[in-house]
Amino acid sequence: MNKSIVIILIFILIQACSYEPLLASKKYDFQFIEVYSNGNEKINEIIKNNLVRKKSGNKKYDIKFTTKKIKEIVSSNQKGDPTIYKLKIETSYTILKKGNEIFNGKASKQTIYNNINDKFELLQHEENIINNLASNISSEIILSTVSFSK
Repeated sequence: MNKSIVIILIFILIQACSYEPLLASKKYDFQFIEVYSNGNEKINEIIKNNLVRKKSGNKKYDIKFTTKKIKEIVSSNQKGDPTIYKLKIETSYTILKKGNEIFNGKASKQTIYNNINDKFELLQHEENIINNLASNISSEIILSTVSFSK
């Protein structure tokens, strides 16, 4: 009984304050016209597609970003074979308006994962990790753009 009252109360409070996730709304008041990238081509393509897909709004920006993928061995077994990897993606970006820099930022995402004996499965797993990290970085870029363009 007590739990149901608390749940109902929380639900009412959330609805009453018109809570809305910041990135859930698909309408932004800006768009990226030109996207320039350097670094890892696959990561750049994922980030670029996520940024260009958000086209809507009156404010027009250009963006330049550079990505770097770092894969490290965190732990090895007694034979020297890697057992745990760390994959890190670093991105530095500059947002431009009419050729003038208006914002510089850096985003870095990383994850740690275990080695898989099947190399094909390991490559597929790494591709999924790269897709997720790059998507998170593009969301962080959009969030920073939303925060300064208000």
